[in-house]
Amino acid sequence: MSGIRTNSLKLLVGTTALAGLAVTVAGLAQLDSHNAIMLAALVIAAAGAEFFAVELFVDSHVSVSGAALMAAGAIFGLPGVVLCGPAIALAGHLRDRPEPYKTVFNFGALAAAGAVYVLVFRTLDGHAATSDYRSLMVPAIVAALANMAVNSALVSIAISLDSDATATSVWRSNFLWLAPQYGVMGAVAIGVALALVNFGTWSLAVFALPVVSLSEALHTRAEAMKMRQRALETIMSVQGHKRSA
Repeated sequence: MSGIRTNSLKLLVGTTALAGLAVTVAGLAQLDSHNAIMLAALVIAAAGAEFFAVELFVDSHVSVSGAALMAAGAIFGLPGVVLCGPAIALAGHLRDRPEPYKTVFNFGALAAAGAVYVLVFRTLDGHAATSDYRSLMVPAIVAALANMAVNSALVSIAISLDSDATATSVWRSNFLWLAPQYGVMGAVAIGVALALVNFGTWSLAVFALPVVSLSEALHTRAEAMKMRQRALETIMSVQGHKRSA
């Protein structure tokens, strides 16, 4: 990696981490003990989902931990996402044992993206206290896509600085196909939030099956894309040998 790329990556990691720290401090300042058990359950669910995340390409993963983070954001606002974010980052670190700077970066990116989710959701008059699922569908999906946009953009830039690929090509290859899934995840997240608010913490178990099903669907799609990429690489290799023969 060139010196310019290395310095740029360090700057990105540092800036993202500082942004995440600022968001975390702001979130913790708003934290109270109301429904602490419910919030703890969401934090545990987020960490567990991340630990069993699906591997994609170029050191990237996808998991349904985002659904738990967004549900926490819908119910608790900023305190919810700043507690789920570090749990997800830590679970990812325990799973892959990456270099520490990657975990620090992931923490910052999750906090920033979570804050954007809360901002967009609340700006669109999203309130988990309401029982009207239909009125929350649009705010939840739009906020989920905003969360994805921020997180995936930061990760794509980081990957591009750590490789020879451009940020645009990394994003298209790894994250563009996830947009519909994130829309579904946003809908699932608000469903989880409404169930928790209206029926209690135990209702989180009701959503275990659909969330696991979503995770399996993402895994199947990821494996199919890997097979397609390997097939394309094989075809290009064969064509290259033919031209050189």
